[in-house]
Amino acid sequence: MAIITRIRTNEKERGFFSVDVAEEDGSEKSLNIHEDVLVREELRKGLELTPEQLGRLHSEASGVLAYNAALRYLSYRMHSVFEMKQYLEKKEFGAPQINYAVQRLKNEKLLDDEVFAASFVRTRIQTSTKGPQLIYRELLQAGVPQEIASRSEDLFPLEDQVEHARKYLAKQTSSVKNKKSKVEARLVLARLLMQRGYAREISDQVLSEITEFLEENEKNALAHQAEKAMQKYKKFSGREFAQKVKNYLYHKGYPLDAINLFLSERIHGINE
Repeated sequence: MAIITRIRTNEKERGFFSVDVAEEDGSEKSLNIHEDVLVREELRKGLELTPEQLGRLHSEASGVLAYNAALRYLSYRMHSVFEMKQYLEKKEFGAPQINYAVQRLKNEKLLDDEVFAASFVRTRIQTSTKGPQLIYRELLQAGVPQEIASRSEDLFPLEDQVEHARKYLAKQTSSVKNKKSKVEARLVLARLLMQRGYAREISDQVLSEITEFLEENEKNALAHQAEKAMQKYKKFSGREFAQKVKNYLYHKGYPLDAINLFLSERIHGINE
């Protein structure tokens, strides 16, 4: 049977003891054992260990290794329970060791999906322009249970959502500048806001605030697109040329009145 040859305090980890064990094959191992396990198993120098006891001690020691690895992982930032389990699996710890580490971290309040989700939302609000629905999806991707992730929007005040949506929209107007009709530009920007995680009500509010930009942008875009259309259909002439240019612009979403006004100034003889 295996025999404990020495027990000494682990100077590096409070509450742990290094237990040296001489096994039947003559090999010696040192196991890092928590004081609770030391008391529970009544470990002492000279104690003979049954295979079952030795197996439990190995499992406990491996659990401590997993726990220490988890602590290092948490030193960079907070993590969800799911992320922690994934990390420890990649480190090739077995299920018993992972369960030991995760449960101990939960008991010590170092691993908590509720706390993680709240911190995650606050960080996103402070460092990004992501909307609540995108943050919710990110929480799900991080393995946070749906019932916890669904409460994330409660941590994102409505006025902050509007302000963040404004900031995001201001950066995205360049994607439609001098390129899209008012209708097309609004659709493009509304889609971007939706993809960014904002609700329809928020999107409608901030888009209504840039109506003047959309109207002015439409005039510039119409002139730009009309030039492209006239170049495209230059082999045609007269009414046929005008009609093709008009159809091209109409299908791009430009108002018919604006098209006719522009063409009347550019194409002599149009009488539509």
